[in-house]
Amino acid sequence: MFDLSVVMACHNRAYGLKTILDGYEQQRGDDRFEVIAVDDASVDDTYEFLKSYRPSRFLLRVERLEKNQGQAAARNLGVALTSAPLILFADDDVGPGPFLVSGHLTAHRYYPEKDLAILGHVVWAPDIPVNTLMYHIDGIGAEQFSYYYLKNEQEYDFRHFYTANVSIQKEFLLKGTIPGTDGKLFDLIFRYAYEDGELSYRLTKQGMRIKYLSPLMGYHYNYQTIWSFSTRQYRAGTNAVLLVRKHPELQGLIMGKRWPLHLLRWRLQSRLKPCPPDTAARLEDEYLHLASTHEWAPHPRLDQLYITLLSYFFYKGLIDGTIDDPESARPIHNVHAYRVLSNIKTWFTGS
Repeated sequence: MFDLSVVMACHNRAYGLKTILDGYEQQRGDDRFEVIAVDDASVDDTYEFLKSYRPSRFLLRVERLEKNQGQAAARNLGVALTSAPLILFADDDVGPGPFLVSGHLTAHRYYPEKDLAILGHVVWAPDIPVNTLMYHIDGIGAEQFSYYYLKNEQEYDFRHFYTANVSIQKEFLLKGTIPGTDGKLFDLIFRYAYEDGELSYRLTKQGMRIKYLSPLMGYHYNYQTIWSFSTRQYRAGTNAVLLVRKHPELQGLIMGKRWPLHLLRWRLQSRLKPCPPDTAARLEDEYLHLASTHEWAPHPRLDQLYITLLSYFFYKGLIDGTIDDPESARPIHNVHAYRVLSNIKTWFTGS
């Protein structure tokens, strides 16, 4: 019998999984735990590496999805295979601190309420380079995680159920099962974002609370640039539309209260005063290059530049998520880009 089951969705991480699994091999204490690693149809050697890894500290169980379906599907399978009463969700690019497993177990013994999830901390791994964009998205911008604003031992809402490092009693977790889905917890429509937040929202309706404990440390191995993270923000925008369609009451919280007015204004301007057809592509390229040149060169206005660009790409995703026809969306993208990006150079450079 295990005390804790780690559920880890894996995809194309053959190059980094040894570091992650070695972290579990080095866990302190004598707690009994298993790691359920589900390969989401990787095209590299992820599955082969997982099958070849031979831990002595824990039991490693490896499964594979033959078709890539996203983290939601991989986690659903992982949860179904667990045998412990406590489940720790952890990402395949988050290395555990030496007391992560024992810390989550201790926390749940100290806070025995069945409806309480424990959120641990995630920081950039000390042995990878951290550029200004990475400092920003985990710092004042909080586009990736909101730890910059969280206080130890405080409770937070459903948006902070970060499956990079969060634990929950299995008995309570199963209350989030989607009716009529043969035991599915995470909704498969969310391929790129919000699969954890949407489950968390449903669990919150069942009474779940989330307590943050900063000493429960995980180390993030996921180098980001403005190019990669702007793509992530765009995909988050498209999935935000799916979330709001499923839970309309979340529109103001997720999209912002002014989103309908923004979209209406951009629609009208695209018809009454259209922009040149290459406006969005030209401005995006110009300011992604500008931000890229400062990834290793701090600037006093850099946080605002990142906020503006990353918000822009999130809203671009909202537009495409809302308007299914690319041809109809294109002129709206041009207006959106002109209104948001055209004045960046003036305020950023001061010229």
